[in-house]
Amino acid sequence: MLSSKKRRYLTEINVIPYVDVMLVLLVIFMVTAPFMIQGIDVDLPEVESQPIEKANLENVTISISSAGDFFLDFESSKNKAFSIVELKEELLKILKNNDSIVIYVRSDKEVIFGEVAKLMSLLQELKPDSINFITEPVDD
Repeated sequence: MLSSKKRRYLTEINVIPYVDVMLVLLVIFMVTAPFMIQGIDVDLPEVESQPIEKANLENVTISISSAGDFFLDFESSKNKAFSIVELKEELLKILKNNDSIVIYVRSDKEVIFGEVAKLMSLLQELKPDSINFITEPVDD
């Protein structure tokens, strides 16, 4: 004998497993995010110097890779290689809008001094408010 009751199917989606997966993914991203380094991979030279004060929001970092390419770490120009002429044009645009900008220079320790000298000559011509070199502290 068959019962006269009709079986009702469960038509709702069970979201609890999805929430568990999303929470695990959120934790993974929160843990790994601080380890993700942005910018150009540069092997900085080690020198004995005093650390500079905490940088404010009005700064530009110029990186020189071991291949001698210039990179500008400023808003839309991130991770784009520049020649010295293109870099000058970009810096002119930036300094025109903000005259109190601080420039930080990161250079790979394998870079030929001529590339750094070109950059310093360009920066001397543009006369920014401040120029700072970024280095690694010496490990004892």
